[in-house]
Amino acid sequence: MNLKLKQGQDSQLEVRDESLLKATAVTDEQPQRSRWEPHAWKQAAYLGSQRNMASNVEVVAMDCEMVGVGPHQESGLARCSLVDINGDVLYDKFIRPEGEITNYRTRVSGITRQHMEQATPFAVARLEILQLLKGKLVVGHDLKHDFKALNENMSGYNIYDTATDRLLWHEAKLSYCRRVSLRVLSERLLGWSIQNSWSGHSSVEDARAAMKLYLISRRIRAR
Repeated sequence: MNLKLKQGQDSQLEVRDESLLKATAVTDEQPQRSRWEPHAWKQAAYLGSQRNMASNVEVVAMDCEMVGVGPHQESGLARCSLVDINGDVLYDKFIRPEGEITNYRTRVSGITRQHMEQATPFAVARLEILQLLKGKLVVGHDLKHDFKALNENMSGYNIYDTATDRLLWHEAKLSYCRRVSLRVLSERLLGWSIQNSWSGHSSVEDARAAMKLYLISRRIRAR
């Protein structure tokens, strides 16, 4: 069964059958910690039940980091990470954006000049990423920014976005908010502390957090 939540349709569920496809892992660097960052997931029974619930669903979580490009420091894709429903990394590469980098935004992006020395050209990385997203439910937080950085129209994709799931916000007791960050949702619902490193965000960590929140959303709707 495949659960689809489209952006802007927070409580609407669409379910359909879909065969499970497996994507080939493509990574530049392997995570140093257990698959679930920032710490190993300790509730094995709960995680096991969620895996069974999604055993026939093809889901991928995506998070991207951007740098400033050109004189107006427009956002250019500099790293993209994809994880599967189990938190395993499918893709994690540093990407050299088109145009001159004028602001590395290291405090947030975690990107430095050194990361760009062996980075994959944008045109190559874009095709690799889109191939991995094809036919899948794409999970993330405020995904419009990620798809914009990929120069891709997100309307052709099945989307679940934690930034628009107000049922998830309600579970986190954040219904009064106009916007909710991934960091706050992770603190409230996962007990995770993310995006607090002086070296910048980890797109792998953020993608894993988004996937865990997606699983919680599934559980809420199955009550």
